Amino acid sequence: MDKTDNYKNLLAPIKIGTHIYRNRILAAPIYCGVFVNIPPLRDMLFHEIGARARGDFAQVTIGETPVDYEFASREPFPPIDFSKYAGRSFEDLSALALMIQTGGAKALIELSHCGESMTKLPNNPDPIGPTGFVREEDGVRVKEMDRNDMETVTEHFVRAAAFMKAAGFDGVLVHAGHGWLLHQFLSARTNRRTDEYGGSLENRAKFPVEVLKAIRNAVGEDFILEMRVSGDEKMPEGMGVPETAAFCKMAEPYIDFIHVSVGVYRDPVLSGEFSSMYQAHGLNAEDAALIKKQVGIPVAAVGGIADPVLAEKLISEGKCDLVALARPATAEPSFAKKIIEGNADDITKCIRCFKCFPGELEENLDKLDKLFGCTVNPEAFFYDKELLGKRPDSKSVLVIGGGVAGMQAAITAHDRGHRVILIEKSSALGGLVNFTNTDVYKTDLRDFKNLLIRRVERRNIEILLNTAFSFDMIREYKINAAVIAIGSVPLIPNIRGIRNALHALDVYSAPDFIRQRIIIIGGGLVGCETGINLAKQGKEVLIIEMQDEVASDSYPMHRIALLNEMDGLLVYKTGLKCTEIYSGSIEAEDKDGIAVKMSADQIIFALGMRGLTGEAEKLAEDIRGANERVSVYKIGDCNNARKVYEAVREGFTAGLSIH
Repeated sequence: MDKTDNYKNLLAPIKIGTHIYRNRILAAPIYCGVFVNIPPLRDMLFHEIGARARGDFAQVTIGETPVDYEFASREPFPPIDFSKYAGRSFEDLSALALMIQTGGAKALIELSHCGESMTKLPNNPDPIGPTGFVREEDGVRVKEMDRNDMETVTEHFVRAAAFMKAAGFDGVLVHAGHGWLLHQFLSARTNRRTDEYGGSLENRAKFPVEVLKAIRNAVGEDFILEMRVSGDEKMPEGMGVPETAAFCKMAEPYIDFIHVSVGVYRDPVLSGEFSSMYQAHGLNAEDAALIKKQVGIPVAAVGGIADPVLAEKLISEGKCDLVALARPATAEPSFAKKIIEGNADDITKCIRCFKCFPGELEENLDKLDKLFGCTVNPEAFFYDKELLGKRPDSKSVLVIGGGVAGMQAAITAHDRGHRVILIEKSSALGGLVNFTNTDVYKTDLRDFKNLLIRRVERRNIEILLNTAFSFDMIREYKINAAVIAIGSVPLIPNIRGIRNALHALDVYSAPDFIRQRIIIIGGGLVGCETGINLAKQGKEVLIIEMQDEVASDSYPMHRIALLNEMDGLLVYKTGLKCTEIYSGSIEAEDKDGIAVKMSADQIIFALGMRGLTGEAEKLAEDIRGANERVSVYKIGDCNNARKVYEAVREGFTAGLSIH
């Protein structure tokens, strides 16, 4: 049986308006259209959209593009002049559209208006929205839109759509979800008007429908109009699926298909707009299915769809007609291509760690060039084209350590044409990440670890397990380059009675020995995630942390999801320093030096890892001493115990650097 037979629904063509899509897989809107005006974000945009353009998606969509600067934008980015069909912005967007179309996909771009949620920018007027009020969080006055304002906003949407059509796009996505302006009119939570644009759903939907109708009249039938909605706001008094479905029916005459998301941007994690590892994959599929029953046009679902098996299942069950991938397309821009070529099991699945999206852009303007990255795809946002383009002479490469960093280095070095020998002192590849084999929530990271193992095993890489490094290997394998990836070990704190406690990693290697009532010393990311894992298994968990907050070392958006999960499962206390550990209790001091005693069935500590830095440096010196011509690279935790992102990135960079 052809491997693609498992995905016959996902790969089937579909008619969207007057267009034929070659499959049902969309690269959802991500990154901003105005990035074309901001180096180096322009280069990043071309890099990321280019990768998707080569990935055999049916459609590739560029993300949020405000229809004007004064009222629609939330960042002080140089605006696009939509009245001028020339100049750098127009030329760059035209080039992006052509790039997408050259790859065989339809090129779309998202048009948005922040409305009352706009961050007030210097020298700009007050925000506008369906209802006038003063925002509690910043004291900014929001102006209630009058008829002139509505006509102006409509004109701006039409003008921007016409600009994109002139630039060569096949269509636009009109954003009517996530708490932006059109959604603000739709939701009774934000629309408190008493005129013809407020009250009943028919009245609240009137302005959004007017905007869609005006765009359709301006661009014609052959231009694709996609509408994005939040099936459910997931907010108190918020708009739910029944009203969203009814609105979609009203909008249906003017649009070609509907894109179902969830939540609002101002609470993106807990409302599900950006789903976390604690939420279901395909979390919007049921909402999409309910909306699909009410309309006669295609419906797409977005949200945590990183697995091709799930994507096929959603379509085959009739939950949606298309699937849309945002962060999963960053993790694997060749998602569709690999399915088509019969390599679906080589897809890198997004682990929803939030490395690529640390928070609201307007809160991170001073470090935009450092924000972006992908834990599982080291090629995402990678700009070193000169390094990527070098064709090395084939070398003999020894990789010491079979954890994530070592495996990535071995894969990259092999793919660059080198002969690779990978040694691992234990009986299995995977290193520290093997803890995911028994973690309740780490199935996505486990899949990534297993993917790296598959990639190593499927290549002509010599794998030596249960093997320690020997200097004889330098001579025996005629080594030209050595990559040291020997990792880290638990940091043993200087606490009296530490022998009475288990390290967090022991929880995963000996789960049958874990008792019921547990105290975890250390509320960093490892301690918190260990605590959640144990609590999910029914254990009673208390975490104590010396600092003022827990999980301060996690990515900001992940921390929001993490704390929300912790609040429902366990207890954590800050400002407590453990001073002594007994067999069934601990003694700690609070900030005032007052002793506190707590009892438990078992004590676990998670106070960090110690990178084997000295050992790695000694090994590097000895290798160079044995043969000064051998190039040596130290990567991963042996440099400094960190996250998987750094391990993958350094392994990739080391593999590229050997030449």
